[in-house]
Amino acid sequence: MILYANAGNGHRRAAEALAAVCEKDERISEYKLVDALDYTNKVFQELYANLYIEAVKKAPLLWSMAFDDSDQPWVREKGRMLMHRLHSHPLAKEIKKFQPDLCLCTHFMPSDIISTMLREDDIQTDLGVVVTDYYVHASWLESFVNRVYVAKEESREQLVRLKFPPKRVKTLGIPIDPMFGNLGDRNELCAKHGIDPALPMVLLSAGAFGVMSGDDMAQMLSGISSPCHLAVVCGNNKKLKEQIEKYIAGNPAENITYHILGFTKEMHEWMAMASLFIGKPGGLSTSECLACGLPMVIWNPIPGQEVFNSIYLLENGAAISPDSVSTLSFRIDQLLKNPEKLKRMQESAKALSRPDAARAIVDDAIEHLGEGVVRIPTGKKGLRDRLRERL
Repeated sequence: MILYANAGNGHRRAAEALAAVCEKDERISEYKLVDALDYTNKVFQELYANLYIEAVKKAPLLWSMAFDDSDQPWVREKGRMLMHRLHSHPLAKEIKKFQPDLCLCTHFMPSDIISTMLREDDIQTDLGVVVTDYYVHASWLESFVNRVYVAKEESREQLVRLKFPPKRVKTLGIPIDPMFGNLGDRNELCAKHGIDPALPMVLLSAGAFGVMSGDDMAQMLSGISSPCHLAVVCGNNKKLKEQIEKYIAGNPAENITYHILGFTKEMHEWMAMASLFIGKPGGLSTSECLACGLPMVIWNPIPGQEVFNSIYLLENGAAISPDSVSTLSFRIDQLLKNPEKLKRMQESAKALSRPDAARAIVDDAIEHLGEGVVRIPTGKKGLRDRLRERL
């Protein structure tokens, strides 16, 4: 059983990547992909799914404070587990009904529930926690678990120092769609999409710029002086797409060939053709860029986990971070005019990549199936433990 909570697309996409591997694995007779929020009441579902998104949009400072305050190992574990368990009896029932040999969780909500069930001897299964960022926040910590999968060695060391058995923590990366590990020939992709392969292409995810209007965004990008292709992915934001197209029609640039996209299922192809990616450093987006050997121009990271993702990229020479929106085009020009530096950044990104993370995680979990749950010492004793000692 592969479980996630659809609070942000990254957790779902990571779960879908694992499911894609399971679909083709002959060792797996049956699997189920589950959104844990589907098994909660509607009020909790709306609050849980939307509160995070609204907080990072409208109150990023408040979200940053909440992130830091809750990042204390084991301090809020019981309260968090209780909240999740109170709203998730239907999910616990579904897990018991399915009787999985293995549960892989790409969000801490379902892993909290399963860890609690293991603590109470309410289920027999293996629990694998799949962390979807380049930092392990305390919310991911489970005191009853089989294996934990992290994206970098420092995260593994962090867990080992919290008394997780070293053999149970694996640095295998963040699961991404297998298509990112098989990108095809760039020249063929360029021919398909009408791109001159001799020119660099800058790929921008418009969602990273929040409420910025299409006019302002296009005006900002028109400051790029280097000859290039500029692809802007607007997703389902039709208004933004129309605004950008209107601005470009009235303000053509001789050196820039624009490609304004709506929602696309070919994002992996555009990333394979790109020389630079401008966007937010979410865990999945970061991993996808690395798999493509695509350096990032980090913009507007969410306080908390995306700041840690940014630091990882910057430390390893796979990203730049402009000081302000007014200098964004200047920083892009600096790289486009220095192909040797850009190539070094592309090589650094590729060196960090783990395009086969989903396959590696499934293989490891199956290989060690049935090794038994480990109890992580938290330094705190529950009521049951205290009663046992007295008796």
